[in-house]
Amino acid sequence: MVFVTDGDQRAALAITRALGQQRVPVVVGAEAARSLAGASRYAVQSWQYPSPLSNPSKFVSSLIDAIGRFGVTAIMPVTDSTTQVLAARRDQFPATVLRAIPSLESYELVSDKYRLMKLAQELEVPIPATVFVPDGNLSSVLDQVTTFPVVVKPGRSLLMVDGGWGKTSVHFVSDVEELVDLYRRTPYLKNPSLIQQRVEGEGQGVFGLFDHGRPCALFAHRRIREKPPAGGVSVLRESLELPKPMTDYAVKLLEHVKWHGVAMVEFKVDRESHVPRLMEINGRFWGSLQLAIDAGLNFPNLLYQKTKGMSVDVPNNAYQIGTRSRWFLGDLDHLLLRLTKSNSALHLGPHATSRWRCLAEFFKLFQRDLHYEVESMSDPRPALVEYRAWISQLVAGVR
Repeated sequence: MVFVTDGDQRAALAITRALGQQRVPVVVGAEAARSLAGASRYAVQSWQYPSPLSNPSKFVSSLIDAIGRFGVTAIMPVTDSTTQVLAARRDQFPATVLRAIPSLESYELVSDKYRLMKLAQELEVPIPATVFVPDGNLSSVLDQVTTFPVVVKPGRSLLMVDGGWGKTSVHFVSDVEELVDLYRRTPYLKNPSLIQQRVEGEGQGVFGLFDHGRPCALFAHRRIREKPPAGGVSVLRESLELPKPMTDYAVKLLEHVKWHGVAMVEFKVDRESHVPRLMEINGRFWGSLQLAIDAGLNFPNLLYQKTKGMSVDVPNNAYQIGTRSRWFLGDLDHLLLRLTKSNSALHLGPHATSRWRCLAEFFKLFQRDLHYEVESMSDPRPALVEYRAWISQLVAGVR
């Protein structure tokens, strides 16, 4: 029995379906009684737990209760918050249950963008032009910021505040006055942060399953459309042949930290120089996981095999190249943003496609090797759950 956390995430749905289709029973956990993945026909049980962000101790206690009640043999966390808490409190769980989770030391290293970018420089992995702000003292480094716009990134996406975890955000900044004001009014920027030159180009990623630093399975994709449009969650993406030297960079980083489990290494390929520049590493299942599964690489089942002590060694490019995956409602959000906001408001550069082109591309609903991420004829209930939630948010926004 596998316990999958964060049931409202699309990656949790992908894991639930991928394991269920291999006859692996899945319990889906979430903060709400009902969830996206919990609606799947492949979820044998749902479990409601307290927030891992605001109450990590009760979250852990709830998962320990679920382990005893359902005979859980493996936990697969989906978000940074659940992964962080489980990695930090490993000693409270049976040792075999957390075999899918990396060590806290390696997880914190790759999740801390400040430390990660320093490591990338040491390993000669290309990164955007970066000014490091170690202590929130912008004035000490301001003379190094010579080109705008820039992207300001907190070192951590999660920070401990008053016994719970708080989320941070990435910020686009267009001039020096805006930069100074941002650091003045944003408390979490008193912690280590980065000021990076914005890289214009296509987002690509290398995804992998690792066994204490050894790559067991690798996959790559490119982002075709994202939400928000200037960079965020991919809503349409396509599988790629493992690109060089990007794959070598990703493996070098994860080998160095002796990574164990799944991870996504995200790059942007500079439009002018064609150099892949490291953006971040997500030390967990990624949002576009369903694409890899559709292309023939079932990462959840491979990870499950590892938790059972089985050997996993998948040859490179052992999946279908050119497979596309579409998150339909995310793509609809992308279209609505493009139609209702200006390019400058969306932080889009001069190479952005026109609104009419966006509209035309959106209505290419049926294409060869195009798969829909949530919608499924054999498992329709999750899509109904997602549509209902999307409509509710739309109505609330109008009100």
